[in-house]
Amino acid sequence: MVTNMDNHFIKTIGIENFKCFEKLSITGIESVNLIGGKNNIGKTAFLEAIELFVSSNDANTLALNMYHMLTRRQGDINKNERYTVDFIKDKEKEVRIYTDTKISEIKMHLNQQQSFFEEPEEGEAERNEIISITHLSFLINKDEKSFPVNKLLRRNMLMRVDNINFIRSEKIGEQELANLYGALVDLDREDFLNQSLKIFDNNIHSLKQRAINNKIILKLKLKDRDLPVLLSSIGDGINRYIAILCAIWASKDGFLFIDEIENGIHYTNFKTLWTLIFQASAAANCQIFVTSHSKECIEVFNQVQDHHGGYFEFYKNLKTDLITASKTDKEQLEYSLNHNGSIRGE
Repeated sequence: MVTNMDNHFIKTIGIENFKCFEKLSITGIESVNLIGGKNNIGKTAFLEAIELFVSSNDANTLALNMYHMLTRRQGDINKNERYTVDFIKDKEKEVRIYTDTKISEIKMHLNQQQSFFEEPEEGEAERNEIISITHLSFLINKDEKSFPVNKLLRRNMLMRVDNINFIRSEKIGEQELANLYGALVDLDREDFLNQSLKIFDNNIHSLKQRAINNKIILKLKLKDRDLPVLLSSIGDGINRYIAILCAIWASKDGFLFIDEIENGIHYTNFKTLWTLIFQASAAANCQIFVTSHSKECIEVFNQVQDHHGGYFEFYKNLKTDLITASKTDKEQLEYSLNHNGSIRGE
């Protein structure tokens, strides 16, 4: 079991001009990190920025991972359409994400010759200038590549990093869940999952998989049923619980990002889930970043966390109008939660 933070883990990070962040710097990042704050304050954007950073080792992979991020958020598009560059803040031209040892940048190259003006909406005083993006440049340390936008942002091959995973806020698709479970099987950790499922629901005996028509179907063996039942017939909480636990081992020696962890999971199961997350994170040597809106979820995290856990509250600085983050230790967080402080995750 890992007792100290692995050298590949992120300990500090700077983010400039990525989505809502103009300039954000965070230090003291731990093995398991919970991100709280009000809606639309940048919690999901923070996960995306770190995922983009840790999954990219050169300019080519940075370009591919940017594309992966856009497709996950913007969904499928028509063959002749292209994805929208929506992660560069306002009218800035460059995103920068960096640590002490690594710098990643994405730069827009604008075609001033093809600029035009958009007609104003009713009540607007003036028109907005629209300038087309011709190229995007990608840089990791000294490795830099430039690609034409008209080719880069159309349908493309996606590259997946095996030990970096992102659990979205919505229900996980069964094929994606089957892939995560397959990684757990490869590591011979089925017993860990089955024992964890019994803690979650004593009626669950084990998770099973079956191949049908080139697809993997997941089933649950229940104590009160003679035959396994389809996982898809069970509530969303079990789906998310399994996805999170499988994803930790699928991210062995890597990174896991979980957006709105509480979705679909009853608050009475938070303690079990957080306890298993801390145990499995250490055993799998996986650094985890989690967001939550739930006060109950944050309270249980604080009860369970050890010296490998960290809570960060995102908020807008009233003086600078910039989004910033404050790390709060266990005692401060407990006091604030119990005295109606600003840290509520709502």
